[in-house]
Amino acid sequence: MTENLFLWNSASAFARGTFEHVTSTQNTLTLATDDGCTALIGCFTGEETRTAPFGALIASWNADTSPSTAVDVQVRVLVEDTWSAWMHYGKWSPFLARASAQPQETAENGVAMHTDAVRITAPCGACGFQLRVFLSTGDLTFSPTVRLLCASIRPRQWLREGGVSLHRAVPVPSYSQTLRNPALAQNLSNPIAITMLMNRWGEDLLPEEVAHSTLDYTTGNHNNRSFTAAAAGCYGYECFVCYADFAGIKKELKNGFSCAICVNYAPDLQTADAENLPFVAGTSCTAKGHTLVIRGFETRDDGTEYVLVNDSFADTDSAAQRRYLLCEVNAAWDGVAYFLHNKQYTQTLCAPARICASLKSGEVPGEWALFVKGERTSLPLDTLVKNDVCTGTVCYALRDEHAYATTAHKRFYYGSISQNGNIVLDTQQMPVGTKMTVFIIRETGNTIVAELKL
Repeated sequence: MTENLFLWNSASAFARGTFEHVTSTQNTLTLATDDGCTALIGCFTGEETRTAPFGALIASWNADTSPSTAVDVQVRVLVEDTWSAWMHYGKWSPFLARASAQPQETAENGVAMHTDAVRITAPCGACGFQLRVFLSTGDLTFSPTVRLLCASIRPRQWLREGGVSLHRAVPVPSYSQTLRNPALAQNLSNPIAITMLMNRWGEDLLPEEVAHSTLDYTTGNHNNRSFTAAAAGCYGYECFVCYADFAGIKKELKNGFSCAICVNYAPDLQTADAENLPFVAGTSCTAKGHTLVIRGFETRDDGTEYVLVNDSFADTDSAAQRRYLLCEVNAAWDGVAYFLHNKQYTQTLCAPARICASLKSGEVPGEWALFVKGERTSLPLDTLVKNDVCTGTVCYALRDEHAYATTAHKRFYYGSISQNGNIVLDTQQMPVGTKMTVFIIRETGNTIVAELKL
């Protein structure tokens, strides 16, 4: 099989690169220090890597960044002995307004980068690449930490292999995106899939928390796959994006790891013909750029293979668990996959946290004033929407005696922000004594959580 996945996640791998104000310790990259002060910016450049001819490349990374730090991954490719210009993925941290670079094109060698993928239109393709990452900080006492760099290429001559038949399933919580924040629901498959993969390992995240930490301000959506992998990485998971086949997916499942893949499909033959999309039986709507979780495989006695999936285009969480024909899913799959592995030991984690707060009845019925660390906090009017883009979520779930596998399985209701900067919840018809948990999720920073009793 043609090698198409390249990882830098160890001291030996990083040692093959060059360092400018960066050092490698304990299988990570950090900014170098001098007399106890951390450099403000540094760069690690990986070695020039020669490959089989390829037509596309996607990069991803895992890093720990505090609110004052960021990482910026860049790539260039080799076409006919000429290196392209360096192309930028954009500064990344869950605590800043992340924005991918505007489409970057190099006309002379047929190289273009759009959001997260580099495309090569030159007839011969590209035959090499190089990654580099800039680490920066605004705090002289703290450095970002890069734990993984990944580049995956789509070879021009690549026959995706199906692998041997497999009969195995792993437990993965399933969520319906149609039940989530209505302002996000149609654009949620990417972050909701990664939420399922992380919650399978014991996280208890809401899809909206992951969604807001993956928002790409350039595109105004949550479809940046590199940002999505980085979001999982900041919680301590090893997560990367790659071009894969079902042989590789089955290997992950055999090792106990569920995956996610990007697909386009139609729910019926008429729509498939009209929109030139693959038909996948059992789906409920047309999907373009949609992400499925792969949680297992089944093989019937006659040799027919099925894929067990969590498809978030469902009316309920339980209905998201489905079984599709492998051959149909393979036709609908664009080859891009997320591989997520359970947490490895990391010295420093800077994932977004949940901050405890309290709510008190406001001056207007139905409004609730927010108090963080005992101080009243007025929320900006654009907390939830900026420039027609959903940038925040206020949601709440009632407390009951039912046991839920994860918090995200509860029924959630959605609130708003008043002109007074208070939380608005639809509690007027609820009986006195009703208990609920309220979440205020923003596009940068931590989630605020408050318990409320009417």
